[in-house]
Amino acid sequence: MNKKELDELMRQVDQTKKPKHWQKFINKHTKSHNILLQYGKRCYCTHCGKYSDTDSNQVNYKLKKCDFCGNTYNIVNNNKKNYTRLIDVAFYVKVDNQIILRIFEIESKYDAKTRKFKHHSQEYGRFIPNVGMVINNSLSFAMWNMKVYHNRKIKKWHIYTGKRTLNDMPIYPHNKNKLFKNTVYEYAPIKEFKKEYPYYNDFEVFQFASYASFELLWKMGLKKLSLYAKFFNKKGCFAKRFGVSKSFKNFMIQNNIDYEEYKLLKLLQEPNMELINNYKMYDFNYLVFMKKQGYLRNKEILDKYRFEFKTLKNICRFMSLRKFLAYEKGVKNIAIYNDYLEILEKLGYKMRSKDELFPKQLKTTHDKLMKKLKIVEDINSKFGIYIRYLELSKYTYDDGKYIIFPAPSLEEMKEEGKQQENCVGYRYVEPYKNKETEIYFVREKSNMSKSLITLEFNNGRVRQKELAHHNTNFSKEQKKFIEKWVQYRNFMDQKEKYKTKVVKYDLKQLVA
Repeated sequence: MNKKELDELMRQVDQTKKPKHWQKFINKHTKSHNILLQYGKRCYCTHCGKYSDTDSNQVNYKLKKCDFCGNTYNIVNNNKKNYTRLIDVAFYVKVDNQIILRIFEIESKYDAKTRKFKHHSQEYGRFIPNVGMVINNSLSFAMWNMKVYHNRKIKKWHIYTGKRTLNDMPIYPHNKNKLFKNTVYEYAPIKEFKKEYPYYNDFEVFQFASYASFELLWKMGLKKLSLYAKFFNKKGCFAKRFGVSKSFKNFMIQNNIDYEEYKLLKLLQEPNMELINNYKMYDFNYLVFMKKQGYLRNKEILDKYRFEFKTLKNICRFMSLRKFLAYEKGVKNIAIYNDYLEILEKLGYKMRSKDELFPKQLKTTHDKLMKKLKIVEDINSKFGIYIRYLELSKYTYDDGKYIIFPAPSLEEMKEEGKQQENCVGYRYVEPYKNKETEIYFVREKSNMSKSLITLEFNNGRVRQKELAHHNTNFSKEQKKFIEKWVQYRNFMDQKEKYKTKVVKYDLKQLVA
């Protein structure tokens, strides 16, 4: 579904109405939001509007059962002004035979004047099977939380910092049969599924049953595979749908295999439950890798490299597993050999000859190449930082007492880090060299060799500045100097912009 089709579908959803008994449904699921107001030794129930006696002098949200309505609520002091509870609910709609779940947040807000709760609803999302969640414009995301507003006279936002779990959401139940008619859900064995798997709620079943293969798998007797109907929603013969011979069908049904067992059956191509159970101990991706390398049935090799899959996979970027296993020195020192191959790659070796791939003295050759790599990386870093220094040197500024200038070299960045006891000497080398940020040193002109302030400038502002040992207690004089430098820097940037806007005139045309 492209954006244009999705937008059109959402416009049609906007025109759908809420269910007939929607308000009763909300009242039912917000009943638990009520409270008991403490008045001395009596409590007023905001649900039934009657008083109950209590011996409790504690009002810090202690639970008590109302004597009249029989519901258990928190006891709250009667002078409570602000008290809000939230709950998510949903209902189904049908548009062009497409079932969609509309999701609402219900805000129960206590009104101290009426001693009742007022309920405000706001739709914030829609779930479309096989498409996903469509976020409504009433939702705004921020770091670690999201904001939802409720439509009243003023759009009032509140921050929800918890997790929204759709699995716990009550779904309006009364309109399903009518809506599901003439859709993929009409004959789907939803009731039978919920009876067999009661711990899956309506929302999850709604997702499972959105695939035509859900009904097929269930009726075949592959109930556990119906949980993964998405992966079998294909057309064609049994072999095309499942990737195994039709002769495996009875084995799959008799054992009611789950999805993990199915994957192993497909990989091993052998209907043997004992064999499948033996292979469950291995990571599936590891088994796929070993099958490609031709060692799936070799238990000795499987067990030996079971916990070194990542290293082995990296080595096999350069050669087959068979060739690696024939290199005894690499097998005995797999970590060193993996590191050796990565160094060859970084240094640009073609890695075609046996002498390069399989050195006679692995450790000695590895150490020599490591020294060579360090020299190459240092040269690249030094050159890159020097180029960066030349680019930023136009921002060098001094006021007679202080001077600020860009980091001129790798050695000086390391020295700055040592003197200041900060991370500029290793963490900011690459970002500085790659033009991702700017690093400046502030020194006293009378003592240029001593570090004073390390400063980072990024996206038009000073991101951070520190004295030694992460100290930020700057003197007024130091703060003023940095402010003047920022003004100077902005002036230099504006000057560069004006240079690019200068219009060149043809003097001969002007004279003519």
